[in-house]
Amino acid sequence: MSCWIKLGIEPTKDQDVIRGAYRARLPEFHPETDPQGFQLLRQAYEHALKLATRTDDEDDEDDEDAGEEQAYAERPPRPPRVHPVIATFARMLADPARRYNVDAWQDYLRELDQLPLEELEDVSWELLWRLEEAGQLSNACVQVLAKRLAWDKQLLRLGFEEAQEVETLLARFAAPDPFDMRLMNDWSTAAQLETLWYLRSLDHLYNNRPLFELAAFAREHTVVALPPDAALVERLLLQIGQAGVASPSLYALCVERQALQPDDVDALYQLACQASLLGKEEEALSCWSRLWLEFRHPVAARELLDLCTAHQPQRLPLMIQAFDRLAPVRTWPDDLSEDEQTLGSPAQRPETLTRWFQAARLELDGIAGQFVDWRATDERELELLASLIDEHPDPALQRLYRHAWALHCGDAALLQQVLDEPKSSHLIDELILDGLRYQAQQQLAWLQQAPIPLAIQAFLNSNSPHPQLPDVLKDGATTLCRDWLRRLRAYDGRTLARLHETFSPRAMMPVPFGLEMQCELGAAGVVLPPAPAGAELWHWHRQALFMLALAQAPQRWLALVTPSMLDTLQCPPGHPLAKVHTLLLNLLQEQGNLDGLLGWLDSRDPLQKAIADSLPAPDQALSSARLPSTLALLASYQKDEEAFADDLLGMMLFWAVLYHDPALDAEQHRVLLRTMADISSEEPWFEAFRSGLIKGEPSRPPREKLDAYGMDSAVFYQVMDTLKGLIRYGRVGVPRLKVLKQLQKAKDDPSTGIGLRFALTAVLSWCERLLLAQADLQPVSPWAFWRWNTRLGRGAFVGQLMLWFFVTLVLAITSSDAPEAMVKIGLGLALLFGTCLRRLHDIGHGIVVMVLLAALSVALPFLPLVLVVMPGDVLPNRWGVSPEHHDPDALSGGLQAVLRRLIG
Repeated sequence: MSCWIKLGIEPTKDQDVIRGAYRARLPEFHPETDPQGFQLLRQAYEHALKLATRTDDEDDEDDEDAGEEQAYAERPPRPPRVHPVIATFARMLADPARRYNVDAWQDYLRELDQLPLEELEDVSWELLWRLEEAGQLSNACVQVLAKRLAWDKQLLRLGFEEAQEVETLLARFAAPDPFDMRLMNDWSTAAQLETLWYLRSLDHLYNNRPLFELAAFAREHTVVALPPDAALVERLLLQIGQAGVASPSLYALCVERQALQPDDVDALYQLACQASLLGKEEEALSCWSRLWLEFRHPVAARELLDLCTAHQPQRLPLMIQAFDRLAPVRTWPDDLSEDEQTLGSPAQRPETLTRWFQAARLELDGIAGQFVDWRATDERELELLASLIDEHPDPALQRLYRHAWALHCGDAALLQQVLDEPKSSHLIDELILDGLRYQAQQQLAWLQQAPIPLAIQAFLNSNSPHPQLPDVLKDGATTLCRDWLRRLRAYDGRTLARLHETFSPRAMMPVPFGLEMQCELGAAGVVLPPAPAGAELWHWHRQALFMLALAQAPQRWLALVTPSMLDTLQCPPGHPLAKVHTLLLNLLQEQGNLDGLLGWLDSRDPLQKAIADSLPAPDQALSSARLPSTLALLASYQKDEEAFADDLLGMMLFWAVLYHDPALDAEQHRVLLRTMADISSEEPWFEAFRSGLIKGEPSRPPREKLDAYGMDSAVFYQVMDTLKGLIRYGRVGVPRLKVLKQLQKAKDDPSTGIGLRFALTAVLSWCERLLLAQADLQPVSPWAFWRWNTRLGRGAFVGQLMLWFFVTLVLAITSSDAPEAMVKIGLGLALLFGTCLRRLHDIGHGIVVMVLLAALSVALPFLPLVLVVMPGDVLPNRWGVSPEHHDPDALSGGLQAVLRRLIG
């Protein structure tokens, strides 16, 4: 048979191809099981290499080569000639008691030492190739042979490729054994090979491949014998534990080891890993907690966060905060420009920021989600504060979040409360408190000892009229200044002014919550009272946070306020929030919600004015349950003037109402006058309309022009007439109830233009102010018949009508002559006229209607009796309060509420 056929390839001079073919066929002819086949394959390999290395000069002898090839193919196979020491080596490898026994290999070396050097050199390389083909061996045993035969010293005698192959093989044998191989001497060959292959595969995957490949391999069901080697078991625990593979047998071993060595951190770690993998979560929590509390094991933090995510997600943000442990700092350099000044200040580790973003992806609900958003993105701070202030179904959880918030925004007294927090019997809570106490201690040290906080305090507390802040704090320490300023404190007015002028809190990023509003309120004379000590400290914080949140973002904050929050706030009378707190309680009691707060606010109070100024406009003004003041309306308009751009005529009417309202000051009147004067139009009627508005004698625009602008001409004319009456007659110019109801109905109609709705609101607000001025008056006695400018109720009108008729009749009958009778009848008619006029005043009409009624009575004598049927105004009008329905508190809820109730 040709050597090429034996190798299974075409004739070639490429030695790499020949070697590859030889190695590919080696597994078919194992030297131990088929030594004859192996010998033939070896001869074919050697002969093929010989042919491949022939030079070009030798190619002329092709005939001889062909004859040689033919001779090789035709000659019968020779029986293999195996050297005795090779046979001995094969028998040793086949014996499981000697294959992995170093002593047996030492005995074999002594047999090799008996050979002559020439024979030893002949068998040396044969032994090396036999080792390559022998499968799993003990590297310690092979090293004994390798050192004796010094293969690594003979590489220069080989070709380049063969030398590389030998060097790779020797490097493989140089690796340490997975364990002491002598422990397998009494095992079967199959068990030895399987165990060694399995363990070496684990080592290879662990050292060279991703852990998930190791995990997949280790999870395959198999039965493998393991020798009693402590180092091997330790390594298996590490590898399998890191790969995340559960093993009940390894867990039992970990339990036993940890019981024998309770303070061994490695034994505790291995037990924790296996407990987690096997789902023994209580034991895993106990082990990981101990690893963190006693040893600060870095893996423990990750595992505890995973357990918390699975079983206590509402406490996950707290645990992330608690594990953010920076190195403690207690001393700082005196030079404020040193980089070390930043050490110990509020900060967070990079992995903590990563954990915040990971927690944000969980979309936690409630206070946990709010805290995560606040720490990760500085958003939802108001929602978090509302959850901290309001009652919570889990007070213990709320208290922990309160402490976590205090680490970033609480002053020294609140941080001291975190330090004083007693130990918790709940393991997760104690883990959280342990971290929070550590951070609170560091923050206290920074606030009380670090040079930068002390320099800021000295600057703000200085009695000098012109204190000097170190330049480095102005130029290079804005972040540190912000970290000090963001903590909620009570400042006096002078300190707030100095703080605002020096630091400009609004320009900081992120903006310290409520500090800018504190400065604005302080400029108006409103400051927080001093913070108390002890249990009342947090209640002081609740009041302060509520007040600042309401003044800073009233619409968002009012949506978060609950009845329980208001009930438990309990502001003392002297607190700046007290009036607003009472107002909110009343509003909640009357209408069940806090909508329309704007109309209830008194702009004379600085806090209420700040709230009104922060409310959005104009929707808030129009949706207010109570009519806003003209000042509030003007402020609402100025916040969003663009919203009025499509309602020019309505806007001009609104400006005119404000311009003539005496509640505004002279400067505001000048601004409004200048605004109206700047409006121009080429329409011929416009100039008269504008001039009339300014003079207080408005002329009506043409109805068709109003229709072209999309205006309701009837409502527009009614507002103009009401304005003219208020300007001309003041209190007497307040229209009657029917007109007020029409104005209110038009004001509540969303189809009415926004400018006209604001004009309606301003007119109604003016009327309300005039009516409230009369609400405290007492009704005039019905028998004061000489006071014709007063009101008379329906019952008193009927009584007086009958009385004057009877008296006039009696006087006329008892008269002595006609002139006397005519005088008495005239007197009776005068009394009757006054009575009817007073009754008309009660209905809301004046002298004009009375004259008309008197003229018609000539033809219809009983027409005045219609006054008996018509009801009187329930509200005060220009002639006083209702004599029948007088209620001093009728307008306590505002004119708008009364009108809406009457409209139904």
